[in-house]
Amino acid sequence: MTRLTRILIGAGFILAIQSARAQITGAMQQADTAEERRQREQTAQSYAAGESAPELYDGESSDVGPQSVLKLKPRKTWFEAMADAQYFYTDNMFLTEHNKQAADVLVSTAQFALAPTPYPLADGTFAPRLGYRHQWFDFGLAKPGPEISVLDFQTHTIRPGHLDDFDFNAQTVFADGRWSRNHWIIEGGFDFTRLMTTADYLEFYKEYVPRIGVQRLLPVTDRTAFSLGYTGDYRFTDAPTFFRAFDRDFDDRTDHAFSASLTQVLFAHAILQPYYQFKYTHFTHSSVGTRNDYLNSVGLALYCIVCPNFEIRGYFDYSRRNSDNSAVAAYRQLDAGGGVNVTFKF
Repeated sequence: MTRLTRILIGAGFILAIQSARAQITGAMQQADTAEERRQREQTAQSYAAGESAPELYDGESSDVGPQSVLKLKPRKTWFEAMADAQYFYTDNMFLTEHNKQAADVLVSTAQFALAPTPYPLADGTFAPRLGYRHQWFDFGLAKPGPEISVLDFQTHTIRPGHLDDFDFNAQTVFADGRWSRNHWIIEGGFDFTRLMTTADYLEFYKEYVPRIGVQRLLPVTDRTAFSLGYTGDYRFTDAPTFFRAFDRDFDDRTDHAFSASLTQVLFAHAILQPYYQFKYTHFTHSSVGTRNDYLNSVGLALYCIVCPNFEIRGYFDYSRRNSDNSAVAAYRQLDAGGGVNVTFKF
């Protein structure tokens, strides 16, 4: 093998590694963002209905007036089944600083959990869950986009492709609990997530995530409340097979997110929620040296609760990431779209 051949093979391997990391990072961020949106939606619904969270004001759960969602006294349930669909536009699918790629994205979610009715515990209310969630991420449904370079996780080669070649799905097993008392919410949990290609269900990433969180609700009026929160986690990650001899846990990290939101009940079936979030991420095994990322996000969502089991929403999010590592690209991203959610408890 000539020296030039070895250089070309080495350069191709490095390019494949960089491409793989970019694809994995983009997929992880898409999955995290989709889940954060659903969590904010659930928080807004629980405040409006006085369910599994502190009430906006005394007696909200039994109120039948126009200032909150009409809801009968709930019967005791054990299980929760949920189906959700988000369709939105993003102006930066690959989270790059330059040459941004716009795309339309469909995120479909099916979830089933053992989720008994919250019960009294230590002068508060405790709501445990144990369940499974499956999500499908589809890109470029309206327009396939230009021909771009794609890393094939099966052959470990770079080939030309289109946006739908980046379709993937996520499997998550989760267990968590939420305890609430006097406008405080404390929660903890554990998630195991696998990311797989949609075409052949080839696993390309997995993570084990213990997490904790605390939230404080600050009522302003019987229709308005501020919320301040903190969420922390540690992500034990596992890279694809071809990474293992090179840098298996290159993405191990800890996240610390601080958020502030305003929940405004407009009328019986509509809730407006602007929010801001700052997330600090420290990578504990970065191969590019010390790495700390800083992500600022701001957004606005409108939730229309048609009935206790069915909700429609619209939203936009703007995010900006910076890093103290010059090898990590800063980026800006704008997402805007909507979604529907169906949830049944029995």
